Amino acid sequence: MRFPRRYTSTIHGNYRRAYLRSGLLTGMLLFLYILVRHLLGVPAPAPESYATDGILLAAVFLLALLYRNSLDGKRASLKELMLFGMGMSLVAALLYGLLLWAFCLAVPAQTVLFAHATTGADITAADPQLHYWAAFVAIVAAVKLALIGCFGAFLAAVFFKNEKSEIKTKNS
Repeated sequence: MRFPRRYTSTIHGNYRRAYLRSGLLTGMLLFLYILVRHLLGVPAPAPESYATDGILLAAVFLLALLYRNSLDGKRASLKELMLFGMGMSLVAALLYGLLLWAFCLAVPAQTVLFAHATTGADITAADPQLHYWAAFVAIVAAVKLALIGCFGAFLAAVFFKNEKSEIKTKNS
């Protein structure tokens, strides 16, 4: 038995534009969760939690399904759905990280809470390096959410693909 050497896969839609739009929407939803909790007086204890993970994974699955259903013939390959899901997750994580950084700079008490949850460091709102903590917390949260989102993209691509790629073998 020979191992497959190459395959051909057809991209049916403009997944780049779709993952940019979907990523912006998802990043805003993630930040909205943090903002609403802050406005309600019950600040989020950590920048990434089961709630943010759930929001991200639900968005990845739902938007991947919507993307596939928006294509002609509702046909999508594993590759196309993976590219869509990973791009969406990376855009969402980047936007969430940037918005979280700005929010932490504006609300020092939230930065202290996030820094303690992320690293266990005992800092105060009067710490002169609080802006570094805000950047650190935002970067860590963005990286963790990007990884979780890419894993969710893989699962969504496996579940929602409905077209097999043609495998070419080398006959020499």
